[in-house]
Amino acid sequence: MMSKVFSRELGPQEALFLELTKQSKGGLQLISFIKICEPVTVELLLDGFAYLHQRHPILRARVKRGERLRWVCDVDFKNIPLQLHKLTQPMDFEDEYCRHGMKCLDSEECVYGLTLYTNKNGLVDWIVIVNVHAVLDGRSIMTLCLDLDGFLRSEGKISDVQSLPLRASIASSLDAAGYLGEKEFIHQSKDVFNWPVEKAVFASERRACATSLLMPPETAKLLSQVGKKGKVKLTAIYCAIAALASRVLPVYQDFTEIILTLDGRVLCVPPISLDNVGSFSQTTSLEIPPEFISTGFLSLASYIQSQIDMVLAKRRPMTKNLGENYKAKYIEKMASETVKKQSYFPAGICVSNVGNMRRLAGEMRYFEIEKGMVTQTNGLNPLTVITYTTYRNAVFVFGYCEPLLSKKSVSLYVDKYVEIIRGLICKG
Repeated sequence: MMSKVFSRELGPQEALFLELTKQSKGGLQLISFIKICEPVTVELLLDGFAYLHQRHPILRARVKRGERLRWVCDVDFKNIPLQLHKLTQPMDFEDEYCRHGMKCLDSEECVYGLTLYTNKNGLVDWIVIVNVHAVLDGRSIMTLCLDLDGFLRSEGKISDVQSLPLRASIASSLDAAGYLGEKEFIHQSKDVFNWPVEKAVFASERRACATSLLMPPETAKLLSQVGKKGKVKLTAIYCAIAALASRVLPVYQDFTEIILTLDGRVLCVPPISLDNVGSFSQTTSLEIPPEFISTGFLSLASYIQSQIDMVLAKRRPMTKNLGENYKAKYIEKMASETVKKQSYFPAGICVSNVGNMRRLAGEMRYFEIEKGMVTQTNGLNPLTVITYTTYRNAVFVFGYCEPLLSKKSVSLYVDKYVEIIRGLICKG
């Protein structure tokens, strides 16, 4: 039985992400690879997802177009795209990511899809969730997995599922907390921060790519200890590593921009509870002139930390953010420009330190969120680097778009990134 049909207008960032996804033919879709840690049948897992679908109204959403875009939450679970694949060899993250990344969800029909990978015994080994980033961010995927884990622990005996209400866009809460967006969306960096692409192509010719590496879970703790010497937090450490590693890229320019994503839930007053799901990530621009790149690691990280602190203290705007009373023409303008054959990246390297899964989602018995990355075929950023810590690993995922940036260049970047981390840990 369908729940109450909730509906509301899209917030500014939701609308922007949605238009970017549509016009770049799948850019800004989040693809999450979730490893199953204990045997689960297809039937029980689908019952669990049906439970999530009934409980969280945003999963039932589709877009209704008009003067302003609206979420209408009336999609039945049976209409969610579902694929079943039998694994005959170990999961190849890079190949499967590329395969999923080349498909664009029709947001007027649904906002997510599922693929279940089964082993020779017919049990599920992996889940891949593909969703429009306008409805769910990475932290929300963690929350959903925790909710699903609880369902499986109950052996599917949760009955009488009541739908949660549909939350308003986070934009109004951010505005009320004093984090005002720009009146006009600044969708392009200053000229000196624009890095060239390796090969300019239209959106239809771009390929969503990603690679990843796993390190011991203690890695984040050791890097945090490095930062304490300069009163620098882990997020600034990761931003500094991302900036320094970029010097090996052929598209590197002396002026570096980091687009930092922030957890908007904790910025609101009162904070939005971590058990809510949605698209809560907000972004800000950190500009790094060339003189700071060569000052030493802690000096660079300290400079970045000072910029982050100014944003949090409301002394610096979230420059990539729009206020609640946005004008649709700005969103349409930016989205249309992504399909152009541009010779440069409009914005810098995107960095997202999602955090520690134990803090964000609690302990899970059935799942390990191994990898997740937003598709980059929108062509906005040279790279996106997502970091987080699970119970078993420190996870680093690198998203890019071929041929705007080549696999060879990204391999050089990842090698340098690892070299910097190991050097910092060795020095202590």
